[in-house]
Amino acid sequence: MKKGIIFLIVGALLINGFGAVAFSPTLQPDTPTADTTTYQLSSVELTKTSTFTQVTFEETDAYLSDTGKPLLPKIVHTFEVPFDATDIEVTVTPKDFYTTKTSQYVQPSAALFPLTTEETPLPVTEYMDKALYQSNTPYPSKTFDYSVGCGINENDEHVTFVSVHAYPVQYTPKTGLLTIAETMDITVDYETTGNTMFPATSTFDMVIIAPEAFADALQPLIEHKNGIGIETMLKTTEDIYAEFDGVDKPEQIKYFIKDAIEELGITYVLLVGGLNSVVYAKPRDGPNYGASDWYIPVRYTNLWDNPKFPLSDTLHDPGVICDLYYADIYEEGGSFSSWDPSGDGIFAAWGNPNYDDDVGLDFYPDVALGRLACRSIDEVNTLVDKIITYESSPAEESWFKKMIVVSGDGFLDQTDLNILWDTNDLPAGEYSIYAQSFNPEDETGPVEMITVTVDHSQDTVLTFNHDDHLRTSGYPGVPIAEICTVSEGNILGSDDFEYTPGEGEAYCNEFYHWANMSYVDGILTIRGKSYDPKPYGIYTNIHVWVDNDAGEMVFSEWRNDTEMYYEGEWTTGEKALLGRGGALYYMPEEFEKEIIWTSNGKLTGQESVINAISNGCGFLFFSGHGSPNVWADQYPGIPGNRAYGGVTGLQVTSLKPWPPFFTLPIFPMDTIDNQEKLPIAVVGGCHNSQFNVSMILGLYDIMPYLLPLFPEMSMWCHGQPVPETFSWRLVRNPNGGAIASMGNTGLGYGMPGVELTTGGGDSWITIEFFRQYGEEGQSVLGNAYRETLINYLNTFDMTDLEAGHPKTIEQWVLLGDPSLHIGGL
Repeated sequence: MKKGIIFLIVGALLINGFGAVAFSPTLQPDTPTADTTTYQLSSVELTKTSTFTQVTFEETDAYLSDTGKPLLPKIVHTFEVPFDATDIEVTVTPKDFYTTKTSQYVQPSAALFPLTTEETPLPVTEYMDKALYQSNTPYPSKTFDYSVGCGINENDEHVTFVSVHAYPVQYTPKTGLLTIAETMDITVDYETTGNTMFPATSTFDMVIIAPEAFADALQPLIEHKNGIGIETMLKTTEDIYAEFDGVDKPEQIKYFIKDAIEELGITYVLLVGGLNSVVYAKPRDGPNYGASDWYIPVRYTNLWDNPKFPLSDTLHDPGVICDLYYADIYEEGGSFSSWDPSGDGIFAAWGNPNYDDDVGLDFYPDVALGRLACRSIDEVNTLVDKIITYESSPAEESWFKKMIVVSGDGFLDQTDLNILWDTNDLPAGEYSIYAQSFNPEDETGPVEMITVTVDHSQDTVLTFNHDDHLRTSGYPGVPIAEICTVSEGNILGSDDFEYTPGEGEAYCNEFYHWANMSYVDGILTIRGKSYDPKPYGIYTNIHVWVDNDAGEMVFSEWRNDTEMYYEGEWTTGEKALLGRGGALYYMPEEFEKEIIWTSNGKLTGQESVINAISNGCGFLFFSGHGSPNVWADQYPGIPGNRAYGGVTGLQVTSLKPWPPFFTLPIFPMDTIDNQEKLPIAVVGGCHNSQFNVSMILGLYDIMPYLLPLFPEMSMWCHGQPVPETFSWRLVRNPNGGAIASMGNTGLGYGMPGVELTTGGGDSWITIEFFRQYGEEGQSVLGNAYRETLINYLNTFDMTDLEAGHPKTIEQWVLLGDPSLHIGGL
């Protein structure tokens, strides 16, 4: 994938506007073909928050999102030019300029972070680029970027994608000036060779790749597919290994897929096979792949989540399973996409100091590919029966036109209240600290009261306090104020005191600093939380005041418009942030929406989820936290920290190697009994689709001293013997469950705050699948999945490792039949 920037003269030099950048002319080559589009933008919208200004256009929900730099809207336009296009050049001409000013800084962009407690997200004030925000230089300094990749479009045509990111707004932070182009002309020029490597007509639509042991069990599925017009053939792994060369078994399979595209015209690939045991199976045979205990081998990437730290200091993934490797056959110019452009024999390496970086992988899928991660013939039989039954007739609207969403509050994104109470001039005695929160609807919450003694002749006694779980009687609830940095009966005495609560006391405090304790030079810093525990309860005002023992107010301070986002609820929900909605926002109006959230009181545990799924639905969406064994989330505001604020939504097994050794049922997920009322499931969370687990290796994580030595052996099962990963166990349920699932084989990425739906990562990609179905009308599972990947690639910078976008694409796997007609035939 290549990137380029071409600058144009846009007229006379504009003071403090686009003219502040020197645009040099480019002579257009004498090319036979050019495609042009024009964007006409409405007036820019400026929305002020308590600290920043947000800049938006009605026409776009995409943003130039560079961590710590101004968050500005961008235009994303993707040209589909012929597959054999060469000498590609892009020009962007901004026109019709006007200016406006803002008295506040434009909101800085947040950062995508691995959704793990070891790497909690920073608030934007922690990493905003202060030098840029004091600069007189307009940002961005360029008009556009573009990238090029080869893939298959929504019409199943092999094309070259030219994705152009045009920037209609320039911002000069020092002056607050915004220079906006109302019109953006975008042109791509290219030449074509006239060469093609694809057949004019297809012989087959889909190839199933499976071991010979599964051949008989798959025959009914092949006959069914051929009977409904999806011409399907089986190719065994044994035949592939005998006929095709490659550096390893995954590459041999990939070369066969390339041959099947060019000789047979296939558009779908179904891999049938996972590990060969639920008890013990070797997950990998080295850094690149797993094959010895696999029916169908897997490719592992070698991307490190965070290249700034050695792996022994983190729990990040040392590479993840990536079935996209099998789907991305070609790169720019039609060459074979080896995924080892550095040529060092290590595939998809990035950020790992031991290997050469493979920056610039194409990533665009050239087929729609899914996997049935079956571990036995019984599982093959189950999935064949489920697919045939699902597709043999149209689904009944009574259950199919229902979508269940399950979620809660993913992160405690409480900003630092930082209220300073100076006790130096106060007489010794008892004082009562009060706090109360209010929401925009003028609802008031309970008053938090803590009585302390001020006596500078005594020693200071301060203790951490986090008990808002004791004051939440139900959901949705009233606004909550919680003071954490001082407790009942504490003494504010002569000596200083500072303490930073850890993860077990204050979730996400490491960077948000919402719970740091400080009493220095007689000044107590009052910190804590203010939140509105109801759906979409973003804003609250909190009043903190202090009375002496005579009831006289001696101190008073407010913090207004404090924000808290219940991340998963926005991701699954019906409303939009910065122009991009949650999943339900894009679903057809006729769909019934069953919303199971912690904030509305409906997500209370596994029983609430199992009962809902057992009634049947067409779509099922979890968005929260996960592992191969469990999906869970938290109550709004995470009262009392995660020990009290967490809710288990669904788990594979309750088995564990410590007492009590299990609870009933031992396999809760298997009790789902929706029979033939099967949803397409999307699972947002970490490692829920990591289909390389087995029971014995699940125990490995209870030996943390071995993790730095053998990080690739970590199954992220937290010491529980998990037979199969969450997303696959849901699909292979013979009594119901799901017909297919999508999710992460590794640590998901997220962006708390107002950018949670627009900034990429887990929220963006999961929402996009539902947008592809509900808004774009993609009714074939693999097409919707493929277009989701392609639109992610078109929207984000895939050369930025630390942004998390390459990892997001690599790990999002489809466990299901890509040719499946959603809702049956």
